[in-house]
This record gives sequence, structure tokens and C-alpha cells, in this order.
Amino acid sequence: MTILVAGASGFVGTALLDELRSRPSPDGTPRLVRALVRREFDAVRLRDQGVEAVTGDLATGRGLEAAMRGVRTLVYLVHTLDVPGDVVGNDLEAVQNALLAARAAGVKRVIYLGNVGASPEARGQHLIARWATELAVRQGGLAWLVLRAPLIVGRGSLLFEMMRRTVDRSPVVPLFRWRGVEVEPVALGDVVEALRIAIDEPDMTGRVYDITGATRTSFGAIVRGWGHSRHRRRRIYLPIPIWGERFEEQLAWSLARLPRRETRLLLETLRERQVADPSRRFPLGRRPLTLEATLAAMRRRAAV
Repeated sequence: MTILVAGASGFVGTALLDELRSRPSPDGTPRLVRALVRREFDAVRLRDQGVEAVTGDLATGRGLEAAMRGVRTLVYLVHTLDVPGDVVGNDLEAVQNALLAARAAGVKRVIYLGNVGASPEARGQHLIARWATELAVRQGGLAWLVLRAPLIVGRGSLLFEMMRRTVDRSPVVPLFRWRGVEVEPVALGDVVEALRIAIDEPDMTGRVYDITGATRTSFGAIVRGWGHSRHRRRRIYLPIPIWGERFEEQLAWSLARLPRRETRLLLETLRERQVADPSRRFPLGRRPLTLEATLAAMRRRAAV
């Protein structure tokens, strides 16, 4: 039966579609994969690549009946950072509409990708929204599996793009108070592989797993690590003793050309420690990539 990837136009969803299309299912047959996207432009682009794509609006429920038809597994990668209003309320409305349509269509299982730092006590609204969405999935009446990731290192990851572009484009790189917060950054490829394994293991249900990389470091060290991998040795890294989300929002817009609202909400997540619970590490079957290996691979691809 069909796998539906909701949020297929995002950087994780795009990489997951490529992975599912390039690798057959465990029994050797091609997977039936459908992409759910919000914009018709993205649907047309995906269809041109040979992907079955449907448009739907999780906020209103429009198009969800057709999207869920014949689906066995729903992979939920959706957030509403770019939608005006309360991000917690928007995320909850979206996931509840998705779960309602999934139950009505006979979907058997939902796999949700959240954040390691998500909790009701988090200091950022996006992490509270991730926690609320996770809770809704677990209480949604379907078999469920929750995967939680920290900062994902890869092209298209908004926070990492902000760090990368600031280092690449400015001789002075401000490092705000988040520079010392601990994190186990994970490579995009490891997240995608974990999602693929989860999809292929139907008995993997009712669990919460953390997908993290092999390096425990800090957010500031990630910035410096990218500069080192790019041989940006003359950069000045300027420590600043405030969180500074509003300033960085402006910096992300003017220097990195990244959307302001989404960047600000994601910057708030840097206040929270993002490391795995050892009892919940995802069984990847191999050691996840180190930060150094991940950055080196990105640098090599950028040079091609």
C-alpha cells in the first residue's frame, strides 16, 4: 500500500522522497509513494520528476481525503512556521486534521519527525508546538512512531543555512548566548535513513526514538566547524552575552536572505539543550556520522 509523505516539499521530505524512490522495499518491489504538498507549484514540480503528488491544506482539511486514499503509512514532516498567528495552535490544527483524515481513510500507522528539545517547558514556541504535535500523534488513535532529531546538518536546513551563510559571507560572525548550548547535530542523510528504516519496519510502533549524530558539541562549535572546513581562517568570531533573536532575525534576512519569521522561531530552539536520551537512541545499524565527517562531505559536494 501507499506511503504518504506530508511535508514533502521541505528539505527532509525532498531527501526522503529521493531515498524511497532509489531503494526498493524489503521484498524487492518498488514502493508506492505519494507526496502531499501545499502549493500546486510544488506538486507540478514533483510530478515532473515522476512522483505522485497531491495538493492539500492541513489548516482547512482541503484535499486530505484524496491524499489519504489507499495510504497505509503516513510520514508526518509538517510544521506551520510560515503561517501567521500562533504556531502552537496552527501546528495542532494541522496535525489534528491530518489524523482525522487518516483515521477516516483507514491509514494504519503514522511516523512523526519531531525535535529532541521539544517539551511543554521549552523557551521557544516552536519546540512547544513540536511537543504538542507529538502528543497529538501519540493520542491520535493510530499506531504511531515518533522520531526526534536535534539540529539537522544539511543543505536546506534553515538554522544551518543561517550559520553557513553568515560564515561564508561575513568577516565578523556574531556568536550569541546559544554558542555554549550542547547539541548532538545529526546529518540529513542519517535522518532520512532512519525514516526509511522506520517505514520498512511495520512492527516498529509505540516508541519514541532520538536520532542524533556521533558528536556531542555546542552550537557555537558547529559555526566554527563550518568555517574551518571552508578554510575561513580570517573570520572573527564575536561572542555576545545575549540570546539576540531579534538581531539575528534581521541578520538572517539582510545577510543570509532567509525568511524572518521562520528564522526567529527556529533561533529560539537554540536555547534548549539537544542531546539524545541514551535509552532512546534510534537503532540505525551503524554509527551515525560525526560532525566533522558531515561538514567535510558538504564541503566536497559544494566544490563539485
